[in-house]
Amino acid sequence: MTTEYVSMLSQSLEKKKQYLRLLLVRCKEQTAILQDNFSTPEQLDDNIAQKGELIDDINILDDGFEQLFARVKDELENNKEKYALEIAVMQGLIRDITDLTADIEATERRNKEYATARFSNLRKEAKEIRKSSNAVSAYYKNAMAKVQVDGPQFYDSKK
Repeated sequence: MTTEYVSMLSQSLEKKKQYLRLLLVRCKEQTAILQDNFSTPEQLDDNIAQKGELIDDINILDDGFEQLFARVKDELENNKEKYALEIAVMQGLIRDITDLTADIEATERRNKEYATARFSNLRKEAKEIRKSSNAVSAYYKNAMAKVQVDGPQFYDSKK
């Protein structure tokens, strides 16, 4: 039974590694979205939703891994030589997972900077549009105030 649990631990780590690879791809897609001035808010929302689903799946895997590890921890510690190969495989997977996690965190930090810059530019553009709109509105109000129509310009005086 313990051998099956150890195998399940490895499978769980392998699956987490796959999800982290997908998450890194989504993070890089988000970078492209944030750097593209023609991308839409819907594209960003979809990307964030996809990342959220992956993160939820990873959290579920982590919870399951912790519960399973708690069951076999003593057996693994007491029989290290018996499970040496499995432990080595899991250690390699954990190193890969750690590397992927570091890449994701670095990409997320850059994305935060890109998002901050993009939203700052959008605020500036919106402010400029409001200023322009107000200037145009003031111009037309001023122009219309100067134009006075007191009656027909061509009056037929014949009756």
